[in-house]
Amino acid sequence: MTHHHGSFIPYNGTPFVIGYLVVAVIVVIIILLKNKNFLKKFNAIDYAYMGVGGALVAVMDHVVGDAIFIPSPFYPWINPPVYFRVLVAFIVIALVRKFGAGMITMGVYDIISDIVSHFSFTGEPLWLFEDILTYGLMADIAILLTRNNLFVSKNIGINVLEGALLGLAWSVVHPFFTFGFIAPEVFGFVPNATRVFFLFETYAVGLLVIGAISAIVANRVAKLVA
Repeated sequence: MTHHHGSFIPYNGTPFVIGYLVVAVIVVIIILLKNKNFLKKFNAIDYAYMGVGGALVAVMDHVVGDAIFIPSPFYPWINPPVYFRVLVAFIVIALVRKFGAGMITMGVYDIISDIVSHFSFTGEPLWLFEDILTYGLMADIAILLTRNNLFVSKNIGINVLEGALLGLAWSVVHPFFTFGFIAPEVFGFVPNATRVFFLFETYAVGLLVIGAISAIVANRVAKLVA
């Protein structure tokens, strides 16, 4: 085996990812059993926000964000596509603030991403499950925990804390789920553990800050629209 920059340490995130997904599915089932008619809580405006908003997340991520070139070593410490994803998704979630908004928005995001990005539909439906059960579910749990008041508190400090925590939760997804599990399955490579944890470090720092900023922006937009 040829070693490039340091030793190659194989990473196997399968137990962690499978464990998370099993728990996530159970959580969704339990919540849905308690909210059997949750889809009826959405009105036409909510669906418009989630549909158009989810598509806009995809465009801002894969078209606008990907067009911004960040040279090494600043990338991935500075990651415009991911930052745009967080910003626009947080705004959409703040506008709807009902359980299911996160999963539906990120489901639309995934489907539109396949259309506008160079990956096409390779790897589906794994990517769809990932986006719905990670980004989407995490946002929906945040909506439940805040009693449908996510990012709209009159106390700006609370909004900042909510955004930072949700951003930090989202920072787990790409390193451990995308790069560490699904991408290797789809594209056939063995991930390097060093790279996985380096990505997590960069995402955690970036999304902690961007999550807080995005929450403030989402709060302002929600107030303007209300």
